[in-house]
Amino acid sequence: MPSVMAEENVTKPPIAEQRGRATRLGVYYRTARHTRWSQLLWRMRYSLERRRKLGPKSIWRWREHRAPRLRADFPSVPLVHTPERENSHSSEGLERGVFRFLNQTRELGQERPDWRLGSVGTDRLWTITLHYHAWAYDLARAATAGGTGSPAAAASFHHYLSDWMARCSLETPGARDLAWNAYAIATRLGWWIRAYRLLKESYFPIWNGFEQSFLSSLWEQAAYLRDHLEWDLRANHLLRDAVGLAWAGRLFQEDRAAEWLKTTTRLAIEQAVEQVLPDGGHFERSPMYHLHVMEDILSLVLLLEEEEAGARLREVWSVMAETLAWLRHPDGDLLLFNDGGLQGGDRVEHMLQLGSRIGVSAPTQARRGGRHFHHTGLVVWHGDPWTVFFDVGTVGPDYQPGHAHADTLSVECSYRGSRLIVDPGTYGYDNDDHRRYDRSTAAHNTVCLDGQDSSEVWHIFRVGRRAYPLDVEVNFTDSGMTATASHNGYDHLPGRPRHTRRLETDRDGRLILTDSITGRGRHLVQGGFLLSPEWTAQADAGGWILRNGVDAVRLTVRGPQELALSEERRPYHPEYGREFQTTRLSWRVYCRLPAEVQTFIEGA
Repeated sequence: MPSVMAEENVTKPPIAEQRGRATRLGVYYRTARHTRWSQLLWRMRYSLERRRKLGPKSIWRWREHRAPRLRADFPSVPLVHTPERENSHSSEGLERGVFRFLNQTRELGQERPDWRLGSVGTDRLWTITLHYHAWAYDLARAATAGGTGSPAAAASFHHYLSDWMARCSLETPGARDLAWNAYAIATRLGWWIRAYRLLKESYFPIWNGFEQSFLSSLWEQAAYLRDHLEWDLRANHLLRDAVGLAWAGRLFQEDRAAEWLKTTTRLAIEQAVEQVLPDGGHFERSPMYHLHVMEDILSLVLLLEEEEAGARLREVWSVMAETLAWLRHPDGDLLLFNDGGLQGGDRVEHMLQLGSRIGVSAPTQARRGGRHFHHTGLVVWHGDPWTVFFDVGTVGPDYQPGHAHADTLSVECSYRGSRLIVDPGTYGYDNDDHRRYDRSTAAHNTVCLDGQDSSEVWHIFRVGRRAYPLDVEVNFTDSGMTATASHNGYDHLPGRPRHTRRLETDRDGRLILTDSITGRGRHLVQGGFLLSPEWTAQADAGGWILRNGVDAVRLTVRGPQELALSEERRPYHPEYGREFQTTRLSWRVYCRLPAEVQTFIEGA
């Protein structure tokens, strides 16, 4: 009774604020209801640990009181890519304290670098990439290259790693936010061990006491990682954790390291089976993360010692390789559904070629014809003149859709080998306007109703209400394809509107998209297509003529009498940290349902 009386005496907030709170509670519920209890419990454990602000006594359990012994049989693990290509920085720039990742350059200082510790509100992805330490491997390669800059690169390696170990230790306030993030540690272990193997004969012996400090830190990071596997996040993070632990397990000749390998072996097989769908797609439905997971599985095959585990992982990698061969545009690079960026066609090709390192003959030739990846939810057509990708799947695993966009029934396509309609891509992982735009339905090549997202994407990696595909039908012939799908992402709106898209390529070389919206009442229906920047648009009767300097196509839109067309400039993020302005061709109609809009794209 007293609590009820107390509530009655409290001044109630305005109605709008009450509704706002109710709305937020609804979003939280719709998000959390899909999360596994184990994820919540692990998140609570790690949160409590951080709040207790672990003291030196508890930290010692991750340290070794003597220099850990090393094994002599470390395997050769190939590079899928080099930090140099991805980060576009030089050893000379690093020597001046200039770091470049994700197309963004920051001057952190040379004497006392700003390691960006603590809770970082902006450039979070850039900061965590800094703590991957791929740049350390880049310096190690420069140090062993034999040129005039080798001594300076070696000195920079020694300086930065010494400074990082001293000022980013586990006891340092703010270090556990990102520097000791489990995914960062797992990635860093691989780069540190690669760098160590390059420099251990030439430079480590002349750096007094550095080798022992380096190996001790490496051990501490691996031990901490073992106790902080990302069971709260799961998905691709758990596989990367397994790879980091496998690197350390193969380096050290210690009983605990042998236990790490056993843990990694079990974890790798469990997660490969859970994450890789029967049709070979990765369950987060991101082509870029599909590629990253293939890299991790390949590394695990080479690092793990158990033959049965290696055989099972080879099978999984082989199925993923077949799928990867279908996920490329004619330019050789990946499509951009959900989170991710262009990887460079050479990197995709190189991944397929690396199958030979684990005894798998992977397909590298361009695919022709059609394929419906039922479990992944993707329809692919590679023909003449069209390459088409049609998203007819879920946004991701229910318990971890963090890399999802609200893009159900979106399309990407190339015309005569050139990308024409593109996904908006991903700029970064900050809670900002870039992130909201990249994940929104209105930014994708699909239909948006009443200004709402088809899946309730919010914050950086959260998804509340999800769109689920319905009534998927796909047919292929020698000359074309027809695919139809619906989704229930707008069932919560008044009148329960539902979007159905039919996509077809016909014998005349046309690409035809028919968008049908059923339901009741009047609704704002919007759609459109984001053009690759090399294409220009010129208004034409009922649509536009599109040109890229080589080819020309006509895009025509037909629909209700109230249909309005517009052309606008929109952001395009083909790589993290990079933005281009390009053209979006849009249509909109406010009408009573049902309604139908058809788009015809054909050679001009």
